[in-house]
Amino acid sequence: MLKGKVAVVTGGTRGIGYAVVKKYLENGAKVVLFGSRAETVEKALSSLKAENSDWEVEGDYPDLSDAEAVKAAIFKVKEKFGRIDILVNNAGIVSDWNKSYEVNTKGTWYCSEAARPYLKKVSGNIVILTSASIFSGGTGIPQYVATKAGSYALTMFLAREYAKEGIRVNGIAPAVIMSKMLATRFGSEQAVREHYKQVMPLGKVGEPEDIANIALFLSSSMASYLCGEVLIADGGRMHIG
Repeated sequence: MLKGKVAVVTGGTRGIGYAVVKKYLENGAKVVLFGSRAETVEKALSSLKAENSDWEVEGDYPDLSDAEAVKAAIFKVKEKFGRIDILVNNAGIVSDWNKSYEVNTKGTWYCSEAARPYLKKVSGNIVILTSASIFSGGTGIPQYVATKAGSYALTMFLAREYAKEGIRVNGIAPAVIMSKMLATRFGSEQAVREHYKQVMPLGKVGEPEDIANIALFLSSSMASYLCGEVLIADGGRMHIG
């Protein structure tokens, strides 16, 4: 589905980002994952290459709050592979107000602007991960909700600005997705599943691969007429119960 495409995935060392990287590789893309530290990037690359040595996957760890560092890292991808077709702005953190804004909102802008010249050449696309909590006010972490709302607003802004250059920009707003942090909070993955069986209309918690499947769709030719859409992936919680 993505054969010959080159993708950059931020926050690609774990959770949703890692699942997106793997899904893209399975579908023929070459992928560069960005992480926050050298050791986490190397660990993710080792796991992926152990699973399939034929996958073309590289890694880097630019500071997403530094526009010049991001620009340099994106340029390295283009120099390595000759093109960039897809950017997934997935990186997100829970931190203080300033750091949350630097990564969750400004980082999305920096990565998008850095990739823009290369995406323009191939009519590429951007997928931005925001959060369903921006509509409900959930999570209890105001700086996370506010700065993820910033990434949602940027999805709308970038979709309008970049469309004239042939670049599609769409988003995904996940709700509760299984993670190590969530399992730790509830005591185990099974406890998480039991809790959300009663909460979600679909009777289950989301998995990283569920979001990766949506990212694959949005970045493929099947979504060629979608621009400025943000798909809410929450098991039906917001709309039907």
